[in-house]
Amino acid sequence: MTTEQRKDSAPEKRDPDITSPLAASYFTDFSWMKRSRQWGTRAPRGPGGLTLEAINIGVYGDLPDDWDEPSRMPRGTYPVAGAVPLGPAFISKKSRQWADHAPQLYEESISRRWSTATDVPWESAHDLPRDVELAMCQVATELSHIGSIEAEVVSSWLELLSYGFHEVKLCLSRQVFESARQFEGWRKRALLNVDQLGLESPGWANRMLLESRVGWTETCLALHVLRGSYLLTLLRYLAAYGPSEADRALAGGMVADKARHIAYGMEHSRYALSSEPEFRDSWNRALVGAEAAVNRDEDDHVLQEALAIVFGGGVRGMDAGMELVQRMRRDWTRAYLARMDWIGLDRDPWLTPRMRENLDGPSANGTADAAGEAAG
Repeated sequence: MTTEQRKDSAPEKRDPDITSPLAASYFTDFSWMKRSRQWGTRAPRGPGGLTLEAINIGVYGDLPDDWDEPSRMPRGTYPVAGAVPLGPAFISKKSRQWADHAPQLYEESISRRWSTATDVPWESAHDLPRDVELAMCQVATELSHIGSIEAEVVSSWLELLSYGFHEVKLCLSRQVFESARQFEGWRKRALLNVDQLGLESPGWANRMLLESRVGWTETCLALHVLRGSYLLTLLRYLAAYGPSEADRALAGGMVADKARHIAYGMEHSRYALSSEPEFRDSWNRALVGAEAAVNRDEDDHVLQEALAIVFGGGVRGMDAGMELVQRMRRDWTRAYLARMDWIGLDRDPWLTPRMRENLDGPSANGTADAAGEAAG
């Protein structure tokens, strides 16, 4: 068959005939095009691009005090009668999940992208003294474990939060990703030199957080503000006193991540307290048990000794390293209490004895500042 014959036998391509009876039955009802809550809305594109805040205009920026739409439709959607219900989220009140700067935290998170694979000078962590390497493996093991727990805790609450406040769900979705990065980053560090993962932590705080089902606000206070304050301080100290450039870079990169998590927890808790002040004592009581769990993990001698070796440059420098550990404990406790005070919760009458011991430790003047500058 010739080329011309093949062309002649090929089916002719034609545009669809929308005037035919069959096509007309499909293309006669365009009423859906007129159904909109607000036509003519124009979202401005600012210096940071088209952000979540930029599209929160007109009716699409209206935030209800309660959103329990059973179809889980996006906020601003034109409702359709008979849409299949997907089951309402359990937490529908704005006061139980909202934070005013959740959109900004999300945008900052996605704009400050970094990778543990390419943005950490891993080669600098080779050939450390054996005792320092083993101690760093133990610290990395516990930080990796905490990252996996935090990702699981936040993700378990995500499906319970209302789709009417998508800014919060997006913000928390990034938290899950960043907690996963903490897990994989520190796991890489522990196994970098084909060395070993260390001992498992006692896990009291992990269990407390995983079993927290009283409410999302209570979980935020324990996860983001209480243990978040501890982790942020620890990361800042590692960014200042880590034994290698890789350790300092890894910790420093996670400082901004953890600071965003704490910022959401603080802003949400303050908003929740201002909306429902009658829960003040209930939240204070819940924090007593949370503090006790964090303190039990913090008192584990394995982690204390590992940190002392890391900060002191080896087993022989453990005395100096333990002084830094004690200062770190005081720093994180003071930071935690300052954040609770900003939220509006006075912890002084409720503070656990172990937390008070932290405050009575060595002066931390200068140490926190130095750690913060090195991590920044």
